[in-house]
Amino acid sequence: MPTTISAPNRHTEKRHGTPGTTCVHYLNYDLTCDQYDDMRRRAQGCCEICRTPEAETTRGMLVVDHFHGGGAWFVRGLLCDRCNSVMSRHDRNVVWGPASLPFREAAAEYHRNAYGKPSPEEFQKAANHIATRKPFNIRNVPRQPVPPPAKPRRKPRPVRTDRGVKHLAQGLLRQLSPIQVDDLVARLQEGER
Repeated sequence: MPTTISAPNRHTEKRHGTPGTTCVHYLNYDLTCDQYDDMRRRAQGCCEICRTPEAETTRGMLVVDHFHGGGAWFVRGLLCDRCNSVMSRHDRNVVWGPASLPFREAAAEYHRNAYGKPSPEEFQKAANHIATRKPFNIRNVPRQPVPPPAKPRRKPRPVRTDRGVKHLAQGLLRQLSPIQVDDLVARLQEGER
């Protein structure tokens, strides 16, 4: 009886995940376990841009880098966290800074040698998308006007009843809202009747 080979799916791609779970590389990037192993062999246990060994990276592991935008999507390779942020500068998500600028040419070379082997049309779509993208910079964000701070409420002075009716009325007017003043006037008028 011939054996049938099923297409990769959530149940077959579990070699690199925690026991009983599907591999993240398959769920997020549609990479089979064999493709992921091939990509790891290509990287030789180091970041593909700066060649930092995997054990010396911030997380102690390399991350899968991919490009998406302008109708193109492809996996590029394995990078350390720092070089993954360098690629966001290459893709014009963020502006180049002095710390990332030395990696500019290496990032472009890495992009051209993407693991996913994109077609020339996909590379052209990616290039067009990158060229038209305006990088994020905090200086590009319009300033929001800041409202002036609210004046602190003064503690109301006690109304003195020993100074006469005029002072009593002025003290009450300072502390009562217009609605409360109207209500007080109406009650006083009712009391006169």
